[in-house]
Amino acid sequence: MKYKILPTREFVKDFKKIDSFMQKRVKEKIEEASENPERYKHMHYDFSGSIRIRIGKLRIILSYSIREKEIYPEKIIFDHKY
Repeated sequence: MKYKILPTREFVKDFKKIDSFMQKRVKEKIEEASENPERYKHMHYDFSGSIRIRIGKLRIILSYSIREKEIYPEKIIFDHKY
């Protein structure tokens, strides 16, 4: 079952900064992750409960709720500095 995608304001702000080609790739990856978010790399410490997706030099931080079947894109990190 596909999860509902609910982006945060910070994600939308970061998403507007990238070019249209990368925006398309990010959309495709998030839609792919919405089918089964448990299969992606889980993060630790401050980001526990979140997953990370890598697209070139971009990292996308997502959190999700199994109970509500929702996925929340939180932030795009440029040049993988986090």
